[in-house]
Amino acid sequence: MKMKRKLFFMAFALSTIVGQAQLHFRLEGNIGIPDFTGQFIIHDIVGEQVIDSVRVVNGELVPIEGEIPEMVQCIMQGTKDGASEDDKGVSLAYLFLTEGTTRIDGSEKGMLQTSGTAICEELNSYKKTEKEIVEKYKDGQTDKLYAEMGELCQQHLSRHTTDVYGLYLLIQDGSYVLKPAVWIDLCNKLEAGLSERNHANKTLMEHVTRTKTSMTARAKTDVGCKFVDFAVEYEGKTTRLSDYVGKGKYVLADFWASWCAPCRAELPNIIAAYNTYKDSGLVVLGIAAWDKPEATLKAIDEEKIPYPQIINSQKIATDVYGISGIPEIILFGPDGTIVARGLRDKAIGAKMAEIFGKK
Repeated sequence: MKMKRKLFFMAFALSTIVGQAQLHFRLEGNIGIPDFTGQFIIHDIVGEQVIDSVRVVNGELVPIEGEIPEMVQCIMQGTKDGASEDDKGVSLAYLFLTEGTTRIDGSEKGMLQTSGTAICEELNSYKKTEKEIVEKYKDGQTDKLYAEMGELCQQHLSRHTTDVYGLYLLIQDGSYVLKPAVWIDLCNKLEAGLSERNHANKTLMEHVTRTKTSMTARAKTDVGCKFVDFAVEYEGKTTRLSDYVGKGKYVLADFWASWCAPCRAELPNIIAAYNTYKDSGLVVLGIAAWDKPEATLKAIDEEKIPYPQIINSQKIATDVYGISGIPEIILFGPDGTIVARGLRDKAIGAKMAEIFGKK
């Protein structure tokens, strides 16, 4: 009995020590705003709590040290001395605090540049490689760009399925560059691995849940999958995607809306593809989403869009294809298999030339 009691108290003491373990951080440097003197509040944006405050004099931080239970992702919100109540102050993002000294070296368009800790160096390496990949494919080849970006994101995220850096990557880049099945797997690991305090931000967690729903739909409509049909009613007529797709021709489908500036910017590229390859068998189809039919019709007239449209799809089409942002341009093969997703700009013409030959 004494041995059992001794083991119990040893286990209890160990769990207490682990529960109380803290990371010691130090913050120093400058914010890149020489004329700023005032106070910054450091907010943990995932755990939804204030971490600390730091004094800034002529842009230079008065160094602070403190304890945190785990890595935190923060924004810094500052107010100048003597500022009026109407002054919105300065907001700087993002800051990852963890064990060790984090140095801030100014900001670029409100984004903090940091160094000193392992996580800072990892983030800097990620951003550097990301820029190199973008530069590498600046003239097109979007599919290769996204493939390399996805591989980079997956490598980094896989090492951080229990902390907020992983959550940051999942939300910031993951939903754009990761394969849907990979995103879902990493999301599941993060949901299980994140501490309870990092589930505190309900808005953020709801966003993750919505994205997961979208990714689940997207996994079923990813490249290599057979098309999923949907039906839309407008003015008493029902139009189906299958009226166009799976009929023996390539179909370039543009999910768009009249109010969407990037959608309107892509129209010349899509119209050019239609004019160049329609005689070679290319079918181009517009799918108006999240838009009032009258606004869609007005835009069709203004842009002189020559190809057919599925009008008034609202959320029907985008929910089926897991689309959370438009434009989304999908290429279907002759048998209805999805050949490409996310085509934009020069990649549209490049893909058409690859299939039909250059003209």
